[in-house]
Amino acid sequence: MKLSIREKKVLYAFACPNHHNTVTRLKWLTALTVDPQAKHRMLELARKMETEMEERWYTGFYHQLRAEMDEYYRAKRRLRLVKENTDYEEDLYDEAV
Repeated sequence: MKLSIREKKVLYAFACPNHHNTVTRLKWLTALTVDPQAKHRMLELARKMETEMEERWYTGFYHQLRAEMDEYYRAKRRLRLVKENTDYEEDLYDEAV
């Protein structure tokens, strides 16, 4: 099953180790969503999780997703820190002039 980064972020925030509870939660979130485009994406994700993901494989998928997204957020944090603590643009300009 292929998931976009947006879908992974939603699952990271709202999924739990139980497949049935995750699908139910996604359907409730769909019902609470006001924006039609976001509602469509949430319903699409809920259906994808319900039809394409087998319950017996879900626990491994969930833990893999958590590990992948934890690393994703750590990498984003490291990138932000590097950008904040580096004055590379000014250094390159000074050398060129």
